[in-house]
Amino acid sequence: MLTHYRRAFEHCQPYVLTTQQVAPLLEWEPLGLDIRGQGFVLDPQARSNEKFVCLLRNLDQMSFGTLGMAMPQWVFYDCGVMPSAIFGFAGPAGSLEPWVRRALQVTDDDDQPVPLSSFIAIPMPEKGSWFTHTLCSLTQVCAGAAPEGLASLSLGLGLRMLKVETLYGTIQWRSDRMSRFTRLGPLEVITAYTPAHSMKRTLTWRLPIRRNQVEAALSSPGVSPASPPATHMLDVDDVDALLAMQEELEAGIGYSIVGPPIRRGSIVQVPLCRQVNP
Repeated sequence: MLTHYRRAFEHCQPYVLTTQQVAPLLEWEPLGLDIRGQGFVLDPQARSNEKFVCLLRNLDQMSFGTLGMAMPQWVFYDCGVMPSAIFGFAGPAGSLEPWVRRALQVTDDDDQPVPLSSFIAIPMPEKGSWFTHTLCSLTQVCAGAAPEGLASLSLGLGLRMLKVETLYGTIQWRSDRMSRFTRLGPLEVITAYTPAHSMKRTLTWRLPIRRNQVEAALSSPGVSPASPPATHMLDVDDVDALLAMQEELEAGIGYSIVGPPIRRGSIVQVPLCRQVNP
């Protein structure tokens, strides 16, 4: 099932950053991968792991700093480390090219594992439900710096490790990260325009997680599961359309994103299925 990711496993190892309180609650062999045997486990509350935690925050800064959305250190600890576990892949510092080491602020004499991807989800009161906090990979900001597919691999295995039954999240309408989630199934739209968010043109979504869909997404990258047919295409830069959609959502009319965004020149459209509840 993970044969498409052979190169990733040749160059990287899975890691889990988790406290001693959370560790017993995790699935340690997600989709047959023995994390303890093939990777390593770090306690974020141990001072000996401070350097790794610092490098992880450097990766977050590179991924989201230009958007003004990098995590302050207290947010990283309060919202990621304490209530959850952080899953991803890391590679030896010596395998990174000099320009990548500089970007991640890895010193020349440092040869410890360097985090190359990260998936963080926060538990919600609803049983089995988690909120997507972070999904990033070094390749998103430094093309060619790490093996391809680390973000998808981190997402799929991280969902199983955390035993996620329903995944929630927020994402900007024009974000190319949307396709990572639509590969797992249709996204139920909860908000289309979100004033409570620092970026109002952000959508809130919900996605039931099924094991077979996670396996299929990893086995056949780029192939989306069967979804309802689209009823129309949404121009994500049409603010009036987003506001109208938000009004319908508040009135009880349902919408689902049934495929990845389609880009034609400067136009980005998202396939939607509109559902009127009886």
